[in-house]
Amino acid sequence: MRFSRPVLALVAAASLTAVAACGSAGTPSGGTTSGNATGNPTGNATGQAAPTQTPVTPVTGESTALAGLTATGAVDLKTAPKVNVGKVPVSSTEVEKKVLTPGTGTAATQKDVVGVRAQIFNGTSGKLLDDGFTAKRPVESFRLSRPDLVQGFIKGLVGSQKGSRIAFTIPPKDAFGEQGNPQLGVTGKDTIVVVADVADVRTPLTQVDGTQTASPAGLPTVEFKDGPTKAPTVTVPTTAAPTKTEQATLIEGTGATVTAGQTITAQYHGVLWRDGSVFDSSWQRGTAADFPIGVGQVIPGWDKTLVGKKVGSRVLLVIPAADGYGTKGTPDGKIKADDTLVFVVDILDAS
Repeated sequence: MRFSRPVLALVAAASLTAVAACGSAGTPSGGTTSGNATGNPTGNATGQAAPTQTPVTPVTGESTALAGLTATGAVDLKTAPKVNVGKVPVSSTEVEKKVLTPGTGTAATQKDVVGVRAQIFNGTSGKLLDDGFTAKRPVESFRLSRPDLVQGFIKGLVGSQKGSRIAFTIPPKDAFGEQGNPQLGVTGKDTIVVVADVADVRTPLTQVDGTQTASPAGLPTVEFKDGPTKAPTVTVPTTAAPTKTEQATLIEGTGATVTAGQTITAQYHGVLWRDGSVFDSSWQRGTAADFPIGVGQVIPGWDKTLVGKKVGSRVLLVIPAADGYGTKGTPDGKIKADDTLVFVVDILDAS
């Protein structure tokens, strides 16, 4: 998993010190043998159970730490607010929140995706650590049920509404702990201050619905014997594997079309063509994965096939080594040289 943007290094607990790379949770390296060392195209630890996420309730009450913070300017998601964090150091022992501009609509829960443009400050010094506006990054969306997000970031965004401008603190215990994050410029004693303009609050799909069509002749069959929220059974033919990447849409979604550069939320299941063994499965881990698509951050076979699909779709992919892990396979030996991979992917969201 690699991160280049400080805001992502902040919110992704799985890569606390990897500030110099890009993507979101579930992002592997690109290149000829894209993916990580475990043979997982989305960067989650193969075979590991999903971490348990602590339930979060909305932060209430007046913030003492943020009493002097102001942020002026329109909430138009284009213009950076002019922020004054107030008297430094800004410090808190719990996440404190201040609504600077009220929003409208449903308040975000941990089941939702929240899109924001944010500025991030070191509360001790008042120094601006990251500015999504100045960097001209688009709205960045975060699925609050992701188990790899920094807890304080989730606590700050739960309860937010579309169109609002909010500020919240993240104390060390809800961020990087005593070790801090030197690359980001945060020590183990620094409180982080986030000012965020909320562009969107929406609830992603939890499963793909619809009547599944049969796999094309010569490709593996797919059965969801235990329903769409459990891992499928994939049966690989005894014939030779295709020599080029093959794809089939088993369920056509009705959502938005996936475009290059978006972050996809998906459930997926991967088996080897040579013996049908499972080498990775987000369904088996119990949590969906999030990854950028079409920008070289996943194996080429995913980039080539998932861009252009619709949210709500179920896709069958057969990916030869040239679009997978190449002639070397993976260091753990699970995916061998020249292995052909089979994936079932349910696309739950794209932002």
